[in-house]
Amino acid sequence: MTEKTPTKASAKKRAPRKASTRRIATSPKEEKLPVHRVSVREVKQEPMPSVSKKKEKAPADLSLSLYRRLIVGFVGVVAIALLTVLYLSTLKVTVYVTPVSEEIATEFVVDVVSTPVSESQIGGQVLSGSIGRTQTFTPTGEGSVQVDDIATGTVEIFNTSSASQALVKTTRLLTSDGILFRLSEGVTVPAGGSVQVAVYADEPGVSGNIESATFTIPGLSQAKQEVIYAESHEAFTGGVRTMTVITQAEMESTAETLKAALVEDALSMLRAQAGGAYEGEVASVETIEQTFSIEPDTQAEAFDVTLSLSVSAVFYDAQVLADLAEKQLYAEMGQGRQFVDMDEEGMEVSLEKFDVSLGNANLHVILTGRVMASRTSDALEMRRFVGMNEEEIQALLAQEGVATRVRMECFPFWVHRIPRFLDHVYLELE
Repeated sequence: MTEKTPTKASAKKRAPRKASTRRIATSPKEEKLPVHRVSVREVKQEPMPSVSKKKEKAPADLSLSLYRRLIVGFVGVVAIALLTVLYLSTLKVTVYVTPVSEEIATEFVVDVVSTPVSESQIGGQVLSGSIGRTQTFTPTGEGSVQVDDIATGTVEIFNTSSASQALVKTTRLLTSDGILFRLSEGVTVPAGGSVQVAVYADEPGVSGNIESATFTIPGLSQAKQEVIYAESHEAFTGGVRTMTVITQAEMESTAETLKAALVEDALSMLRAQAGGAYEGEVASVETIEQTFSIEPDTQAEAFDVTLSLSVSAVFYDAQVLADLAEKQLYAEMGQGRQFVDMDEEGMEVSLEKFDVSLGNANLHVILTGRVMASRTSDALEMRRFVGMNEEEIQALLAQEGVATRVRMECFPFWVHRIPRFLDHVYLELE
């Protein structure tokens, strides 16, 4: 192959043009056209306004939108926080509970000694003596018995015949239902007239107490019975009468009256003997003799009662015993409960046994009180009621036997259930 040598014209075309400020000779036609000569440096430094503006504005718009979102979000968070703080600062729920009260009791035995050495002992004295008396009592008249008696009354005898009729004493008069009476005295009934006369029942008892009635006279002939007869105009009385007597109950009552007087006299003497060192006292009384001067259900204007007693008394430190009983009752109460009241005045103290020679005794003590659930009760723990309303709490506590009534006071007004924020929940016992 023959290698071609490039010509001058082609070489000129390939050579790069260099910018020059020299004027190039042109033809006359070409001179009419303006020529703008731009240097390489000017081309490189010429800015591109449209492209550069877009690149500068895009980041600014994006930042402004982001800032707006951040500000709105911050304001929302602050508003929610303020509302939460306001809600928590004003939230208050008070639960009022009326607890069920129940009775509890403690029962124990305490030793009474002259010198106590333990908590189960209290100081005291044991004394004994005997006393007797015979006293006369007048009947109260409250005792009575009913006994049968003869009923009496008045009748009017009529004689419608033309001849008078004599009737002897005890003449019989018979009612239509067969009750028999007799004349208390003899009489003569004039013809065409009548007489009034007293009569009495043939037999004692309530049957003689009759109302007004018509009588026949059985001792007369049948013909005369038609014209001679009797009538009563008022009720008869006296068939039963009440008799005042001294009953067994009245006799026992007078004996108790005498016994109370004797016991008081005996205790007065024993108190004087004890010297008043102790306020508490309890006595044991034994009847040695009791007699009456009459039998029960006897009529009498007065009767005697004879009574002899043996009286033993224990005088003890009442305050120490009350403190001990209260301590025992607190032990019976248990946890989560509190006292409504304690019946200290009604504390029962009885003498169980005693020994006068040794000077000691045993007292049986019973103390009662009423208790109810306290604020520390597990049943009233507010955590149990979170999310529950008034009716639900009351139903639960009533079922458990803890309370009879529950009511709630809430703020704000739209709160109707126990919130989870228990620091704002309060319990009140009514």
